[in-house]
Amino acid sequence: MSQAPSPASRGRPRDPRTRTAILTAARALLDNGGLTAVTIEAIAAKAGVSRPTIYRYWPNAPAVAMAAFLEASGAPAAGKTSRSPLAALRAQLHAVADAFAAPGGRSVAAMVAAAQSETELAKAFRNEFIARNRDAARLMLERCIAEQLVFPPADIDLALDLIFGPLFYRLLMGHAPITRGFVDQLLDAVVPAL
Repeated sequence: MSQAPSPASRGRPRDPRTRTAILTAARALLDNGGLTAVTIEAIAAKAGVSRPTIYRYWPNAPAVAMAAFLEASGAPAAGKTSRSPLAALRAQLHAVADAFAAPGGRSVAAMVAAAQSETELAKAFRNEFIARNRDAARLMLERCIAEQLVFPPADIDLALDLIFGPLFYRLLMGHAPITRGFVDQLLDAVVPAL
């Protein structure tokens, strides 16, 4: 028996290069001018696309800004690496600090702080950035414990909260910078090396 052909998708297929150009433009605008610089008109002009093209991918400018931040921050490597799990955990937390310390990270923090907790932007930040970094940190921390590199915390979830909480606190309050040195002090205080 022959299979029925699958229905053709409607409209023009999306070009991944267009998506990349839009995100690159949004990231540059976010880094150079903050969230207020990221408008659909400015993104379209910088990316060399039409406004309707942007709306095919995202509903509004803040959604494009969040997508640009999330893509630029990259997914943490939680799997096996050639480095020690403690070095990998430290490197991952340094990457989080670097993402937050960058102008785009500060703009995204302001956007998330102003958003209601159940908006799509807040959900994207929570699920795509916070959750994936926390999950990766959990795997590396569990490897550190298994390899007896750190004193095992009584509660891994509490240890993760104690690691990530101060980062988000500094991000939202802005009272002190998020630096790699701060991350190192934090990690050494919460899960001291053996």
